[in-house]
Amino acid sequence: MSGAEAVAGAEVTLLRQYRPLFTARPTWRYAFVTGGRGSGKSFHTALALLNLTYEPGHVILFTRFTMVAADVSIIPEFREKMDRLGVADDFEITAREIVNRKTGSRILFRGIQTSSGNQTARLKSIQGVTTWVLDEAEELVDERTFETIDLSIRHKELPNRVILVLNPASTEHFLHRMFVETRRPDTLYVHTTWHDNRVNLSQSFMDRAAQTEQTAPERYRRIFLGEWGTDTGGLLWTRADLDRARLAVGPTAWHRVMVAIDPVVTAKTTSDETGILVVAVDKERRGYVLEDLSGRYSPNDWASVALTAARKYNAAIVAETNQGGDMVTAVIKSLGDRAHGVRIVDVRASRGKLARAEPIYSLYQEGRVFHVGPFPALEAQMLQFNPDAAGQSPDRVDALVWGLSALMLTPARPFVV
Repeated sequence: MSGAEAVAGAEVTLLRQYRPLFTARPTWRYAFVTGGRGSGKSFHTALALLNLTYEPGHVILFTRFTMVAADVSIIPEFREKMDRLGVADDFEITAREIVNRKTGSRILFRGIQTSSGNQTARLKSIQGVTTWVLDEAEELVDERTFETIDLSIRHKELPNRVILVLNPASTEHFLHRMFVETRRPDTLYVHTTWHDNRVNLSQSFMDRAAQTEQTAPERYRRIFLGEWGTDTGGLLWTRADLDRARLAVGPTAWHRVMVAIDPVVTAKTTSDETGILVVAVDKERRGYVLEDLSGRYSPNDWASVALTAARKYNAAIVAETNQGGDMVTAVIKSLGDRAHGVRIVDVRASRGKLARAEPIYSLYQEGRVFHVGPFPALEAQMLQFNPDAAGQSPDRVDALVWGLSALMLTPARPFVV
């Protein structure tokens, strides 16, 4: 098939644009891999990394800005590739590593930002790293963090690779200035869209993409074509609003904490994410965003992530009753003893997205809501928030609104699972 190459002995079709990722001795240090939803960038990167482990001596550091339970959020995607290729027996899998039994080469899964703080110092001290992968690279907004880890990739014998995988975000992002404004000779550039990857996509996904192109062309360009945009702000929040709300460190004690969920039912690579935010209020009724645990999860997995956060913070779980709250309760209850005693708060939507979000925006304007640390994915959604755009599903913003509304605007109505 034109533009693709079948992998021998496996039901996998490689797009020609990604073939340089499989080069044993690359002439590039950086691979800048961009594309929109359904473009195949994550799929091909995972295949390239598994392929690289068959060469001895490699330590591959796979990072995201935040990585919630790698065995839930990312390792299953690698396991699925192994199964499709028929090579699962070649690998030993733990909660945070994949080891190739034939060569000893490893893939380590780590988050840059965790609940205990920035892990850059620990990451740069890992011995023998030959390849650093920064997945969802648009979420990293600190150039110094990037440079610190980048400069630690300096293996003497094996080629050094830094692979950046991202949905292009704002042209104000440091990666745009570093790699896009002037193309670099030390960089491999790969950009694909869902059009390139049709051979691997379902008809329902392609229909959805075509519909979005007709009804919401700006969203289509950003989400499906992976084009760079501008940080001009949406109908409510601006960059200045979010910069004013940022705190490096929050209070040490909370009056109430909630884990807010905006769930999806499926967990395919083409699915929307499940929004999961941990939000809190202090005794003065100021609000705080503590963690963004959002991601593409199966129902059991997002329930597990939410329960872990609820236990950690002694928090309730909040979800909208008429848009998934009943499902949230049912899925959490299905986890049995793990869910025992967890409080559920149901909220009911009686107004549209903009009407629900405006009171939360007003709290930001009044200086009553703060972000404890950077939340680039959430803030990108806040800046692009436009409830009138057809097909928009701002999962993180929805979770933010549900959580802060339950804590700061409405009386709580908890019940125990």
